[in-house]
Amino acid sequence: MQWVPEYRDDINRVERFNAVARITHWGHTVTFILCLFTGLVLFCDGMDWLATIFGGYAGAGLVHRIAAVLLTLFIAFFVLFDFKGIISWVKDLLRFGMNDIIFVMKFPLDFLGLPVKMPPQTRFNGGEKGNSMLTPTCVIFLVLSGYIMWFPAIFPAGLVRVAYPTHDIAMVFATFMVCMHGYLGSFHPGSGESFWGMWKGTVREDWAKHHHPIWYEEAYGEKADAEKE
Repeated sequence: MQWVPEYRDDINRVERFNAVARITHWGHTVTFILCLFTGLVLFCDGMDWLATIFGGYAGAGLVHRIAAVLLTLFIAFFVLFDFKGIISWVKDLLRFGMNDIIFVMKFPLDFLGLPVKMPPQTRFNGGEKGNSMLTPTCVIFLVLSGYIMWFPAIFPAGLVRVAYPTHDIAMVFATFMVCMHGYLGSFHPGSGESFWGMWKGTVREDWAKHHHPIWYEEAYGEKADAEKE
């Protein structure tokens, strides 16, 4: 059984994500996973077996803080080197409309393998738009509450108290979204090509036309050609 479809370079492909977006994405993936596992050591009782991997509880705490700083730096990297891409991303999220609502409503049937006809999607489908809104929001809360917890002496006591449950709740929601995104973006039948979009930057042209026809037409179709002329 092949989880991710084979990468094909013998057919037409189109760029989906540039290098900065891909570096940011995978940098966040690695640092979030490190923060998650080291955080579980500190969050849950009876995680001695996991603490051992990081050299004990003190080691887990050190790795947690280093990974958190690196995660923050990846955010800064994205803002500094692809701010235009962020604006384009946000603009697409703001296009959330009826087609996206219908997509989200029909997706459970598609997930179960039932044949459904999805409405045309922009660069990000309705589910991806939802993930793009929820996950970064959770990460922002994780980062802000994390630094408040790390340096409690320079923040009001009330804010420090609020930071602890905020960090925990954001972690739970972010973990759920990351797991769901990882499966749907890489291993779910029909979606695997998007993995190559984030790994090598391109997707099959026919896949783009089928899954994101509005985006394809705007970026590579006749409409895009007309705007270039």
